[in-house]
Amino acid sequence: MVIRRMEDHDVEPVVELALANYDGVMAEHHSAEILAGFRADVTPKFFRDQMAWKQVFVAEEAGEVVATGALADFGSPGAPKHTVSQFYVRADVHGRGIGTRLLAHIGETAKRTGADRLHVPSSRNAIGFYERAGFSVDSGQPDAPLEITWMTMPLLDLAGQVRRADRP
Repeated sequence: MVIRRMEDHDVEPVVELALANYDGVMAEHHSAEILAGFRADVTPKFFRDQMAWKQVFVAEEAGEVVATGALADFGSPGAPKHTVSQFYVRADVHGRGIGTRLLAHIGETAKRTGADRLHVPSSRNAIGFYERAGFSVDSGQPDAPLEITWMTMPLLDLAGQVRRADRP
C-alpha cells in the first residue's frame, strides 16, 4: 500500500469512493435526508477545491485508490483546529488496517505542523474506529443535528508523551 498526496487524476476515483461510502455502510447509520445533503456536495469540483487548501491523501493498492483522507485547519489564526476530513475507506478493504495506516499518516503530518491534538467530525458508523485509534467524544456537539460526532485525540511524540505546543 502506498499513501501519497492526492493528484488530479485521483479525483474521479475519490468521488466514487465517497459516494459508495454514503450509499453503503453510512446508509445503515444515518438518515436518508442527512446523507442526501452530504452526497450533494460530493463532486469533482468539491474535491479539486479541497486539494487547494487541505492536505488530501489517498491510499493506493495495486494502482487503485482504496482510501482517502485529508488534514485541514478549521481554526483561526492563533487558534488552529487540525482536523481529519473527508476520510473514506472502500468497504471491501475494511478491517485490513488501511484506514488505521492512513489515519496515522495524517496524524504524523499534523505533528509536523506543531499540532498537539487532532479533531475529527465522525459519522456514526466510524465512532468505534476513531475510539480505537485514541479519539474521545467531545463534550460539546455543535453538529449533532447533522448526525456528526466531534471527537479529539492528543498527539503523542515519539516517546509516547502528549505533544504540547508550548514544549521546547
